[in-house]
Amino acid sequence: MRIYNLQFKIISDQMNVPLANAFIGEEEAKAVYDVVKSGWISQGKKVEEFENDFKRTVDAKHAIAVNNGTSALHVCLMALGIGPGDEVILPSLTFISTASVALFQHATPVLAECNPKTYNVTGKDIEKLITKKTKAIIPVDMNGMPIDYDEILEVAEKHSLPVIADSAESLGATYKKKKIGCIAPIHCFSFFPNKNVTTGEGGMVTTEDDELAVKMRKIRSHGQEWRYHHVMLGNNYRMTEMQAALGIVQLRNLDNVLKAKEKIVRRYNEAFADNKHIQTPYVPDYVTRHAWYMYTISVDRKMRDQIVQKLKEHGIDTRLSFPPIHAQPLFKEKFGFHEEYLPITFDAWSKLINIPIGPKMTNEEQDYVINNLVELSR
Repeated sequence: MRIYNLQFKIISDQMNVPLANAFIGEEEAKAVYDVVKSGWISQGKKVEEFENDFKRTVDAKHAIAVNNGTSALHVCLMALGIGPGDEVILPSLTFISTASVALFQHATPVLAECNPKTYNVTGKDIEKLITKKTKAIIPVDMNGMPIDYDEILEVAEKHSLPVIADSAESLGATYKKKKIGCIAPIHCFSFFPNKNVTTGEGGMVTTEDDELAVKMRKIRSHGQEWRYHHVMLGNNYRMTEMQAALGIVQLRNLDNVLKAKEKIVRRYNEAFADNKHIQTPYVPDYVTRHAWYMYTISVDRKMRDQIVQKLKEHGIDTRLSFPPIHAQPLFKEKFGFHEEYLPITFDAWSKLINIPIGPKMTNEEQDYVINNLVELSR
């Protein structure tokens, strides 16, 4: 079938278009090889170099490297002393680890609705859920778009609660021209392969708090103060030298990755601007740079799964975003949640499709995605 849109190049041959692709080249390969050749591959000087580069990149005082983004969140809860009987407020529309780390500490995740336009949690919805048991707030920069930090930090300060910003998806973004990584008391990042910077697997915590930084460094390495001297409960959450070497090179290309994605976003926005069946991402004024972890469109919920299936048949990879926490089997069984427990969140999620936005995506690939979506959404 020949699919086309007169504003874009006509594509007649089927293509395979991935949702994302890592921006990795020879320089990264050489950096990793040099580390392996050196003989020192566990956490060492390269990890320290990566931490220093990262904190400068996001204007943070401290950066603590760990083995993945989930570990980053868990280290924070452990450092804050979150435990049994405590409540942690977080959005339901997020990846599972945002909630599972509370369970690791035998605390209770308290789920908040999202704003159906931004898909982010709001200060108003957080404040409704605060009780005497609330000990922390974990808002999430969904799809790479910053939350309204001023609003949420004001609520947190009013109730004397720590904020752990789950910024796994928003490296490179800015809020009111301030870099994500230095705004909340704590930020957590992920370096999974589909992120703007990847180390294969990896994570980072940034904080302005000297005492918390010291605790986190101990926790990531079995609670050690020095070799074999353990002063607190910890885990083996250390990053390897190979991961750090990859991350150092990746970090240098962050701005290039963002610019490549911004070009893709502009073309998508132009293509779908007058399409009443496809809603493009809403970006509020306080977001001065979006990280574009994903480009998320909203369609008729009755048509979404059919559109996704047809795109798959045409070789176009998509995702349905993260199913809300309250709709996950584990949490339904443990807490008695059901799909309509948070109706705004579930309705918003049921319309979402993440479409391809890899930094190496070509115009021809993007035209193919656009043409197919335009045809299928009619």
